[in-house]
Amino acid sequence: MQSAEFNEIQNIAEGKIQAIGNALYEQGTLIQGCGISWNSTTKTATLEAGQIFLDGLIYDVEAKSLAISDPDNIQIGVWKIASILTEYNDNSLIDPAKGTPQYKMPGAYRVVVKTQWGTNTAKFDNAEFLPIYAINDGKYVVRVNLAYPAYMDVIARYDRHAHGSYIVEGLEATVVNSVNDIQTFKISEGLAHIDGYETELIQKTSLSIRARPDLAEIKDEPYSFIPDSSGKMEISVEHTPLEIVSRVRVTKERTVNLTHGSAGCIDVLPNDLVFQILEVKQGALIFVQDTDFTLNNDGLDWSLSGEEPTAGTIYSVTYYYRANVDPDSYDKDSVTVSGLFDNSLVEVTYSYRMPRKDIIVMYRESKVDYVRGVSASENPVAPDTPENAITVAEVTQTWNGLPIITSRGRRLG
Repeated sequence: MQSAEFNEIQNIAEGKIQAIGNALYEQGTLIQGCGISWNSTTKTATLEAGQIFLDGLIYDVEAKSLAISDPDNIQIGVWKIASILTEYNDNSLIDPAKGTPQYKMPGAYRVVVKTQWGTNTAKFDNAEFLPIYAINDGKYVVRVNLAYPAYMDVIARYDRHAHGSYIVEGLEATVVNSVNDIQTFKISEGLAHIDGYETELIQKTSLSIRARPDLAEIKDEPYSFIPDSSGKMEISVEHTPLEIVSRVRVTKERTVNLTHGSAGCIDVLPNDLVFQILEVKQGALIFVQDTDFTLNNDGLDWSLSGEEPTAGTIYSVTYYYRANVDPDSYDKDSVTVSGLFDNSLVEVTYSYRMPRKDIIVMYRESKVDYVRGVSASENPVAPDTPENAITVAEVTQTWNGLPIITSRGRRLG
């Protein structure tokens, strides 16, 4: 038999084995083990030993630790490295059969294929790289190759139709803190079925987001000034938490002396937004509104046929007017004002943080993300879960202290 025929037999057998393998598994399917843990402090990835399906065959891969200085731009995966083995580096290829013509003659060269963990930046001759993992935001691991055995499609379809997506274990979300509107959540490691496919969060994950509250403006919310013993009033506004006070409009009383102009003229008052005349008099003479004069655009109109001061003489006017003032202070719940007369009208224009419902989700590649909802003054609704993801937790943003985890992800049982 010719050596070429041996090669052909070997190629036929290997091709049939690979065809069976390709019918069962996709390229990059993790058959066993091959887990990963990531230490963001030391920037070290620890890869487990296991088995992986590559090019129609199952290969063993040994455990390994990788130091990764720039995790945001690195993929972690398996290198398939081919090399030629000859009698020069392995003397077992020399024929050991004494008394035969081939004794101590070299045998055929061997093609040796091995696999090992590495990064896409490594350099090898005669090698191919298959990415499996990436480090998202330098903090947590995501799958970049979602290969599953072919038969899993059938199982996944049944599981998806029967149960939908659900959490099997773990994946508990907690609120860590909120500092300067940067909110931090922790999501525990765990397992879920997303669209029927098993998805694992390999290690506890930290998620930090900028809160970004939406504001709503309340215009001229009315109050009656009722001071305390110190002459101040703390106004508890209707909508909280208060973000900014843009205007406080109050009622003030003032008495001024005016010099009357020519007969029938309009004497202008020194304040805008005058809305009520309390008294107009000159000595003992008191003038009557709508008989002697009218209020006309922040001035006294003397065009009526009644009494009128002599031109060039001085008379006094007492009136109410509206004025914008700065509040003494305000916080997230109230506005404090002072220096007004009892029961006078105070109108407050302010903006407050509207409540909102958000969700924390995990995608099939194990990526954890935060999805914001739409703010509403009452009964906000959480957003829909994105495709290829599962909701891990629903977060209610009241903006009073820490956000509240109001519901957990769907679980069976």
